[in-house]
Amino acid sequence: MSGLALSLGAATRRETALDRFEGVVDRNLCISPSSMPALRIDPAALPKDLTFVGTRLLKLGFLDEIAQLYGKRTGNRVRVIGDGCDGGLLATRSGKAHFGELCCPVPDSPAAGMRWLPVAQDMKVVLTSPDNPVHDISLANLRKAATGEVRNWRELGGADRPIAFIVHNHCPPYLEPVRTVLLDGGKTWSKHAMRSNTDTDHLRHLARFRPSLGVDSWVLAAPYVKRGQLKVLSVDGVMPSVHSVSRGDYPLSGPLNLIFALWMDDLMRPFLDFIYSEEGQRIIARNAVPVSGIQAAKLGDAPEYIRGSKSGTLKG
Repeated sequence: MSGLALSLGAATRRETALDRFEGVVDRNLCISPSSMPALRIDPAALPKDLTFVGTRLLKLGFLDEIAQLYGKRTGNRVRVIGDGCDGGLLATRSGKAHFGELCCPVPDSPAAGMRWLPVAQDMKVVLTSPDNPVHDISLANLRKAATGEVRNWRELGGADRPIAFIVHNHCPPYLEPVRTVLLDGGKTWSKHAMRSNTDTDHLRHLARFRPSLGVDSWVLAAPYVKRGQLKVLSVDGVMPSVHSVSRGDYPLSGPLNLIFALWMDDLMRPFLDFIYSEEGQRIIARNAVPVSGIQAAKLGDAPEYIRGSKSGTLKG
């Protein structure tokens, strides 16, 4: 494995749920991030049902459950379609979805200039094989493993085995949180790292290679951990949790944001109010760190929602 860089996963792009979403994109329309602000959205062309498209982290983490409960309470159907950050941006900017879901920061990204609100923080977990005797890693050593400065588990208190560091090629055009933290100072991934093109492949390969090491979302990693296929390492003695992330004690997390290009008050406001309600926050807290309505108003850029919020609606 020494000196060998592997690419894991298919090279060709897989069909996504967004591709199968009837009428989502005009196939003759080519949109680049620079041209997106010039688009004009026809409100009549938007789906009748409130529609979300984007990263699966929001969908699987809490949006599916919130949408189902909201639909039962109100009788209003909500569609949540899993795709990547780019898919959410494209669908929202082309008027095929009301909200896009991003797992990366909005400022200085292809979504910059759009309205947005944070709804949660994603817990990024450090993963390895269950039989690995190492239970904790410092952030400094995790960075060294990511860049190839540390290549053997012996240097981290483990067995004399090479580290199979596996990278998920995630959202290259965005300031992806894990990449930003681990590759500080303009560094690059280790030339010895293995690479996977999807989060599914990333987790499968982390579970397959016994001396593995990598970082992924708790939302996606939880089933592997619960089945005993992977285990979570603490970082500098701190385990990831809602409490440790919200206090700033745990260093690896990322924003879960909603973006929109056109505001439709009657359709969009009630759902956002439910997300930021105590009940919505409890649902989010099962898999992620909820962001309160007051925090969202301070951090995001959604004056249409903030201006019209009734006193007491935004809590926290």
